[in-house]
Amino acid sequence: MLKHLHFRSLCMCMMLIIALAANAQRPQITERLNRNGQVTVDAPQELVKRNNADLGKQPQQSNKDKKAKEKDKKKVEEEKLNELDEDTSKDVKKDEDKKKDEEKKKEEVTLKKPKRQHTAQQTIESHGVGYRIQAYSDNNHKTGKANTQKRARAIAMKFPQYRSYISYKAPSWRLRIGDFKTQHEAQAALRRIKSVYPNFAREMVIVRDRINIWSND
Repeated sequence: MLKHLHFRSLCMCMMLIIALAANAQRPQITERLNRNGQVTVDAPQELVKRNNADLGKQPQQSNKDKKAKEKDKKKVEEEKLNELDEDTSKDVKKDEDKKKDEEKKKEEVTLKKPKRQHTAQQTIESHGVGYRIQAYSDNNHKTGKANTQKRARAIAMKFPQYRSYISYKAPSWRLRIGDFKTQHEAQAALRRIKSVYPNFAREMVIVRDRINIWSND
């Protein structure tokens, strides 16, 4: 019986020692009473160090997250800017095409509505010596006539107030413009035609010719 009690007390002592040792190793929170009667709770140094280490790691992680977010934000902004640039370029191209179409339509309307039309009421009263503009001459027997007519139509569309005369004198087809009584009138008309058709300028010359004098001139 005594041996059994002795063994039991020995076990209890061992358990108590183990419990005290474990309690000693566990971080304890201490309380201090200051002069004003307030209780100050102090955390153990192990917990303080651990918390400080965790706090030190958090800013680094947050900085990485912040940089990643800023990078993603910049990428999104760049994509939006690129889309805006593409849309702007498309709009500019559409505006340019629209302006070209409008200018083309205006030009067609201008060509369809000449400043002055010749009417059937105009008749030749007489003939006289005056001036004409020789606008074209072609001695190719295959294409000369067609090219001369094409040049006459082009000038007539822009300058319907001047009559065009096509004639053939072997071996050339030639185009002459207008019935000008004075050389000054012919020169003024020549300047106007050259300003519109600068490519024809070298071929155009003023020549003295027999002209028609019309009833309303």
